[in-house]
Amino acid sequence: MIEIVKINLDNEMDLILAHKRTMKLCELCGLSVANQTTFATAVSEIARCAINIGDRSHLILSINTFKINKKEIVAIIYDKVNLGENPEALAYAKRLMGDMKSVKYNDYYEIRLSHIINFSGTISETKIQGFKDYFKNEPPISPYDEIRKKNIQLIDISNKLMESEKQYQMLSDTLPLMMFVINNQGEITYSNKWLTDFFPLQKVGSSGISFQSMFHTDDFKSLSIKWEKSQTERSIFRAEGRLRGREDKYVWHLITIVPSKSEKDVVANWIGFFVDIHSQKLVEAALKDNDGLKVIQEELRSNQSLLEAKLGELKISNHNLEQFAFIASHDLQEPLRKIKTFANLLEDDIKLTEPQTRYFNKIRNSADRMSSLISNILDYSRLNKQSSSFLRTDLNQIMQNILVDYELLIEEKNATIKVSNLPTLNVIPSQILQLFSNLLHNSLKFSERIPEIEISSQELSVKEASQVDGLVNGKKYIQIKFKDNGIGFSKDYSEKIFAIFQRLREIETPGTGIGLALCKKIVENHNGVIKAESVHGRGSEFNIYIPDNNPASITKE
Repeated sequence: MIEIVKINLDNEMDLILAHKRTMKLCELCGLSVANQTTFATAVSEIARCAINIGDRSHLILSINTFKINKKEIVAIIYDKVNLGENPEALAYAKRLMGDMKSVKYNDYYEIRLSHIINFSGTISETKIQGFKDYFKNEPPISPYDEIRKKNIQLIDISNKLMESEKQYQMLSDTLPLMMFVINNQGEITYSNKWLTDFFPLQKVGSSGISFQSMFHTDDFKSLSIKWEKSQTERSIFRAEGRLRGREDKYVWHLITIVPSKSEKDVVANWIGFFVDIHSQKLVEAALKDNDGLKVIQEELRSNQSLLEAKLGELKISNHNLEQFAFIASHDLQEPLRKIKTFANLLEDDIKLTEPQTRYFNKIRNSADRMSSLISNILDYSRLNKQSSSFLRTDLNQIMQNILVDYELLIEEKNATIKVSNLPTLNVIPSQILQLFSNLLHNSLKFSERIPEIEISSQELSVKEASQVDGLVNGKKYIQIKFKDNGIGFSKDYSEKIFAIFQRLREIETPGTGIGLALCKKIVENHNGVIKAESVHGRGSEFNIYIPDNNPASITKE
């Protein structure tokens, strides 16, 4: 429904205006004279009743589209009083238009009258806008009507102006800086809350605040010269000065004053801003005069040189470690292979007694363990190498590859492995493969009954991640859980098991003590954390936390 015109119903002149405008709207919409008269008379009768017995009554004439290309003229009389309780006053209107009801919406009662427009297809949106413009600019029917219209316009403008001033005051009081308006005589004529709170209350009066009284005496002389120049040139004034606030404390501020010009390029007043720069000034003074700071700076430069030297030594040490790892992987493996080969040859050529067979088995087992230890040390050293690229990787695919590798061991153990849907993350694929492989192999190896292993994941919110020790606040993490029913370990070893060469059950179970140290190093390479929980004889649970915002491709240093 589109509102065309509104008429307040206060007196007889309003009744004439309501009848005239209803007739005119019916005429503009193409109704016949008979229909115009009938509809306008019915509206006038209800308007007369509203003027006589109503309270805050008004009439709104509108055009409503109720079907496709079907429009109607709608007249609604709003009143605080229920006019429907006086049926005699509405009797004539009912005879003209049929039954009418008074319906209450919110705080007003409404009586609605409508008339279908026969040729509504010609009533376009442009025409409707023309109707609205007509009534907006229609000539008055009397001097009283003209005065009333002007008063209504003035009240509307006054309300908009008051609302605008209220919003401006709210905005200026909200911004964390002091704002003011100053006239050409140097008096503050407007100030926001920040400025009046800064200065003593007795300085804020109807006559304004003196511009000179704001500043330190030593600063005002130079400021006044610049201010007079800006006034003469009608240009922006910028300077720094100390403002005198409560208890005569002086605080450095940046001062900006902009001329406010009229349409005729006349400067009536100026708009100003004070920004607190006291801390900045204190820092500048400290940097200028603080000899102790200069000494500290020299020490920092000296320590930086020492640090660079230590970093150079560390690079050499890392290079030597890589050389050792290379030697261990090649030169140390060769004697072990010979020990195992000659042991097998001797066993084939010599008929061994039972103790001798046991000795040869110990030789082979020791050689195997030594070979495994060297390989694990090599793997651990390689984790520190550069050029480990993060790639967008589906962890489900990595887990499937591992399950294929361990297919025979899984069948041999008759193990049950449940893998929930794992996420796709930015990781170093080869390292995650080694991480998952080590954890799964441990769960299969360290079991005294049929292994039952569960692998799952979930996304942790920032709040949930903040409750886990070791995680960086403000980041989201992905938690990956490996849970088994193996032999477990005492809670006293929850941290120790990740130390290199740490073995909890050296006699009962095989191993080099490097596997979980490798796992921890891999997780740290992914900016994450790994934690272990267990009860001896009741299984273990390893929780891996990896941030889900690792870069798609970086080089690890």
